[in-house]
Amino acid sequence: MATHSKPHMTRRYLHAALAVAVATTLAVPVVAQAGAFQLPTDNAAGWARANAGGSLFPDDPTAAYNNPAAMSFFSAPAFQGTLTEIRPQAQFSGQTLDVDGYATTGGNPNGFGKFVPFPNIGWVVPVNSWFALGGALAVPYGLESNYNSQWQGRYFGTETYLQSVNLSLSAAFKLNDRFSIGVGVLGQRTKAELNTVLDPNGAAKAIFGLPLTPGLDDEQLNVNVRRKFSWGFFGGMVFKPTDLDTLGFSYHSRVDNNLSGSYAVYGGATGKSLLTLAPLLDPSLPTINPNGASASAQFDTPAFASVDWLHTFTDRLTMAATVKWTQWSTFKELVLMSEGQQLLSLPEQFKDSYLFSVGGDYKLNDQWTVRGGIGYDQTPTNIISRDPRVPDGARKLLGFGLGYKLNQHISFDLGYEHQFVSNTPVHLTNQPILGGQTMDGYFADSGDVVSLTGTYHF
Repeated sequence: MATHSKPHMTRRYLHAALAVAVATTLAVPVVAQAGAFQLPTDNAAGWARANAGGSLFPDDPTAAYNNPAAMSFFSAPAFQGTLTEIRPQAQFSGQTLDVDGYATTGGNPNGFGKFVPFPNIGWVVPVNSWFALGGALAVPYGLESNYNSQWQGRYFGTETYLQSVNLSLSAAFKLNDRFSIGVGVLGQRTKAELNTVLDPNGAAKAIFGLPLTPGLDDEQLNVNVRRKFSWGFFGGMVFKPTDLDTLGFSYHSRVDNNLSGSYAVYGGATGKSLLTLAPLLDPSLPTINPNGASASAQFDTPAFASVDWLHTFTDRLTMAATVKWTQWSTFKELVLMSEGQQLLSLPEQFKDSYLFSVGGDYKLNDQWTVRGGIGYDQTPTNIISRDPRVPDGARKLLGFGLGYKLNQHISFDLGYEHQFVSNTPVHLTNQPILGGQTMDGYFADSGDVVSLTGTYHF
C-alpha cells in the first residue's frame, strides 16, 4: 500500500492545484480593480487640467455623464467626441523563485508599454431655459497588459484585458439662475480576458517534497467572461454662490456585474489527463474540464462622488479644483462559480481612495487657450493584493494642453497628462497548492495620456 500512496496523493493534489488555480484566475477581475483601472471620463481639456474642475467649465458636454446638473446652464446644443490614448508603464525589478528557491526561467518584459485607445462621446440639448437633456458614451474602467507566457513572473499572470463601457441618458433642471440639479441612468457592458500559467509539478513538490522538476508540465489557463448589460444611476447639483464662483457635487452609483463566460486549459496531455481523474480521486474537488467549461465572477464597479469648484479670476484666467472619492472598500468577498460549483471564496482588502487636483485655463486670445494642472491620485491596492496585472501605486499628475476655437461652432482641444508613480513594492507568495513560487521586488511605474477632442456648438 505504501508503494502506491504517494502517486495517488500526488494526482489528488495536482488536481486540487489546478482547481484552485482556475478559481484564482477568475478572481482577477476584482483584484484588477485598482486605481489604474478607473479612468476619468474627461475630454482633452480635462486631462490637460489634471482632471480638475469636473464638467463645470462652460458648455462642456462631458457634463452629460460627469455632472448632469451643469447641462441646464448650456445656451445652445453641443456635441463632442474625444479619443484618449493611455499608455501605462510597469517594469519589474527583483526576482521570482520556484519552490526550490531557484530563479524562474524567462525574461522580464514590460507588460504594458503601448497606447490603448478609449472613446468618450457626449451631447447636450437645452430644451428651454430651465430643462436640458443629454447623453454620453464613456469608458470608466479599462486596461490592457500583455506579458508573454515565458516571462519569469508567468505564474502570477500573463495577459489581462478589461473594459467597461457606459451608455447613459440624463436630464437637468434649473431651479433658478444659481442652482440646478441633474439625474441620469446608465447601462454598462463589461468584458474581461485573463490568462495565467500553472505549475502542477511545483504544487506537488511544495506539498510533499516529491522529486519533480518545477516548470516542466506547465498548463496555460485562459478565462473569458463578460456582462452584456447592467444598470446604474447618477446625479448631481450645481450652485453659483457668486457671479465668479461655481460649486458642483456629483454621485455615481455602484454597478453590479455578474460576469459569465468560460475557461480553457492548454498544455500537455499529462496535465489534461489528470484533470479528468480529479472527481474520481476526491469527490469533494470541483470538476475541472480539460476541454473547458463555464466560469463566472462578480465584478462590481464601485460608487464614486466628486466635489468641484470653479473660480473666474479675469476674462482670461479661470481656475478649478476637485476632490473625488471612490468607494473601493465595498470589495470584501468574492465567490467564484463554475458549472454550479463554488470553486473558491476569497476575502478582499481594498480601501477607499481619493483624487485631489487643481488646474485651469488661460485665454491667450479669442482663438487660443492654454491649460495646465497638477494632482494626486491615491491607490486602493495594498501589498497583499498588488500583483503584476495591476502593479498600481499612488500617482502624482501633471497635465497641460491647448485649445483652438476655429469659429463660433467648431473647436478643438489637445491634452497631455503624465503620471509619476514611486517604485511600487510587490511581495507575493503563491499558495503551496499553486506551486509555491515567490515574487519579491518592485515595479517602476509611470503613465502617459494623450487626448484629442472636437466639439461642435449648434
